[in-house]
Amino acid sequence: MEVFPKDLAELDNCASLYLRDIAEPEQNNLRLRIEEAFVMPKEVNVEFGGTQITNCHLVRPTAESRLFEIVWNSYVAYSVMNESYSTRTESEGFSGRFARLYSKSHFLDYISRATLASKEYPGPLQHIQLICECHIIDVVSTKFPQVSQSRRRS
Repeated sequence: MEVFPKDLAELDNCASLYLRDIAEPEQNNLRLRIEEAFVMPKEVNVEFGGTQITNCHLVRPTAESRLFEIVWNSYVAYSVMNESYSTRTESEGFSGRFARLYSKSHFLDYISRATLASKEYPGPLQHIQLICECHIIDVVSTKFPQVSQSRRRS
């Protein structure tokens, strides 16, 4: 399995991630802004589905959070999913924690059935998945994205 570039693997060193925005600044060009998040020390109660859940800790970005900009100059496909509906089976293979590189996945299977994309055209495909609070982002492309980061929130 191909190894992640160091700057993309840096996402795995975060306590958690938040998707700040997703855009296509140019045609078939994908940009994600993902912010580092931390578990807050204060306990809170949360109501979910009519049930009160006690002793919770919110996960939020802080003034010290790093902001990552991840840009694919081209992609085959991408998907953004509510994390509440995400599944994974043992038949899928990946490395990474929050930034995952898949060697085998249902999303790659779907792309091979639903598109003309193959290892011949446009070239060998790679599936990267980013695990954020509330969102799961899947991107299939032929190249790794460019990643930059800053310490300050914008």
